[in-house]
Amino acid sequence: MSDNNQLQINPVAHILAPIAAIGATFLVRKALDRGYRSMTGSSAPDARDPRVSLTRALLWTAATAVTAAVVEVAVYLVPNQWGCHGPEIPAQER
Repeated sequence: MSDNNQLQINPVAHILAPIAAIGATFLVRKALDRGYRSMTGSSAPDARDPRVSLTRALLWTAATAVTAAVVEVAVYLVPNQWGCHGPEIPAQER
């Protein structure tokens, strides 16, 4: 790859994205917990609580993990899309 075709990523995006990902994940988890409480009337399942069934704990863990992963990907992609300077990749190569 020649120097003209190298992708240039904004270094500020690499500094701010992890901080934003942590903050966004924290806020989304709080929102999920509040939503669970408002819909069910009880606290979200805590895997450390022996009274919580394995199924309920696994489902809640899976739901929060998937949501956190989606938020993290979005937080990393947005700055990379804004701060990315380089050649356009043709559609057939994507």
